[in-house]
Amino acid sequence: MNKIWLIRRFAMAFITIIVTIIISWALIEYSPDSPANALLSNVRLNEASNPKFAQIYASELQFYNSLVPHGNPIVGALSYLMNVLHGNMGLDVISEVPVTTIIATALPWTIFIVSTSLIISFFIGIRIGQKMGYKRGTKTDSSLTTFFTVLRSIPLYISGALLLFLLGFEFHLFPSGGAYSANVTIGPNLGFIISVLYHSTLPILTLTLANLAGWALHMRANTIYTLGEDYVSFAEVRGIKDKLIETKYVGRNALLPLYTSLIIGIGFSFGGSVFVEEIFSYPGVGNLLYYAITNNDYTLEMGIFIIIITAVVVGVLLADLTYSLIDPRVRHE
Repeated sequence: MNKIWLIRRFAMAFITIIVTIIISWALIEYSPDSPANALLSNVRLNEASNPKFAQIYASELQFYNSLVPHGNPIVGALSYLMNVLHGNMGLDVISEVPVTTIIATALPWTIFIVSTSLIISFFIGIRIGQKMGYKRGTKTDSSLTTFFTVLRSIPLYISGALLLFLLGFEFHLFPSGGAYSANVTIGPNLGFIISVLYHSTLPILTLTLANLAGWALHMRANTIYTLGEDYVSFAEVRGIKDKLIETKYVGRNALLPLYTSLIIGIGFSFGGSVFVEEIFSYPGVGNLLYYAITNNDYTLEMGIFIIIITAVVVGVLLADLTYSLIDPRVRHE
């Protein structure tokens, strides 16, 4: 792998993260519900309800009014960026706890359900999609294609709500919320692990169904395309066994384009977990983001945005760095 290409890719990823953080900061800082505007509206509300408020807190009012309009945006953006690069995302507006501490508590739960659902849906989806491609044009292929097309069109929050209603409230097969039972001892013990797996079943199932259709349909299309390649026809003429052609000649090459989607999908799944975690009251980053937005907790919002941005950019970078390792035909100059 060319060193110059590596340096260029790492530099591009770093610049992308920096620019995206600055843009996110500016959108929140200069929005109608910005921190300064929210603080000033509360002060003015108190001032209107209590005539003596302006006299008692004259110096504070002068300071709050100086927040709007904002100061130098370049200085503000660089100041925030330097704090982030030093691991300081500020204090949570409501709890006054460091944002990094709050996110560190919620992040493992999101990583667990996102990674588990992606792995399950990926391997099941590519296997089904490969069989669909081999049986193209048959009733089985048509039925499964229709089913997965409909499944893919169902919004994530709809499928999650249906699963919660049927399996959670109607048949009481799984818990309706939380990450573990209240009566278990938290730690590396069997009871806690079973409780975590039990409570995560519905969130993982929802995310798995949402991703499964896409993997299956993409693998079907790639399999059909690969079956038309000359090297597959030549292998059939040579009399190579169908099972070997299916796995080594067709399956492996049809799978390569999906590898990039899998790595990148890990980053994007952090954003999709918002609906699932809110529906099932799962204490992950998605649920935390919903809480931050509804409560105008801007420091927590920015911290979560940074995590999502970094996850997506790192996913794209890993896909670029590792794709040439699994596909020898790809070479970077």
